[in-house]
Parts: sequence; structure tokens; C-alpha cells
Amino acid sequence: MGGIVAALIGLPVAVFGFLIMRNPIVLSALAPRERGYYQRAFFDAFTRNSTRAFGALVCLFGANIALEALGSALRRSSLHAIAQGLWALMALDFAVLWGLGLLVTIWRLVQGKSVGWSDWFRMRKTGIELGPIDVFPAVTPQMQREATLFTAGFAILVCVAAGLALFR
Repeated sequence: MGGIVAALIGLPVAVFGFLIMRNPIVLSALAPRERGYYQRAFFDAFTRNSTRAFGALVCLFGANIALEALGSALRRSSLHAIAQGLWALMALDFAVLWGLGLLVTIWRLVQGKSVGWSDWFRMRKTGIELGPIDVFPAVTPQMQREATLFTAGFAILVCVAAGLALFR
């Protein structure tokens, strides 16, 4: 019974992460009053794609919880093996993203740009005060291409990780 409950917890987390990966503005559902801040922040491609990568990690985390729980509830070793492959993929993704974040921070320091929280607090406060932006279309063709590339890349990585885990 506990496995089914854990699967019911992991599945919405995975779906929410997938939705964030597809459209980062979904993250504003956690703070609806701050939608203007999120809209302004996600105009920047680097911030938008960083958030997409975060969504992929959340999706993998939720999928791992659901698969581990279902594997134990249904007593299927194949689900456990796939979950182990996805844990490895999530660890690899986290390490790569952490390393890229460190490189970006070093690059910004070398360029003499701010890497502190003061800019973030100022930008967040301004975005909240100004409110949401009425933009049409809300999703540009570049954003659609990014979403398609992230989804395809994510699907390929998940399939490779699951396949390797099953045939290991």
C-alpha cells in the first residue's frame, strides 16, 4: 500500500517537472502574485533554459520516486532497474549542471559582472511591482524550438538510461 501512495506522490512531481521543462512560466504557479517577475526573467534565454534543466531534474526525481515505489509494490525488478538507471542519469545531469553553473559564475567574475543576490532581489521586486506583461504570442518560435529540443533530448536520455539499466 505504501508503494502505491509513494507512486501517487512521485507522479505529480514528475508531471510538474515535465511541464516546467516544456514551459518554464509554469513555475509561476507556485507564486501567482509574482507572474510578472517570472515573465521578465524568462525573456532571457539563459535563465529560461536553466529553468528547463531544473524542470528536467524535478521530472527525473518524481519519476524515480514513482518507479521505485511501483517496483516495490508490484515486485517488479525491471521497474527497480529502470529507476536505478534514472537515478544515475539524474546524478550525471546534476553534476553537469552544477559544473556549468560554476563555469558561468567564474566567467561572470572574470568579466566583472555581478554574481550576487542583490541583482536578483532588485529584479524580483521590480517584476512583482510592475505585474504581468500582456504579450502576444506568449510563446515565441525560439521558445517552441527550445521546448522541442529539450523534450527530444530528455526523451533520448531517459530511453538510453532505461535501456542500459535493463540490459545491464
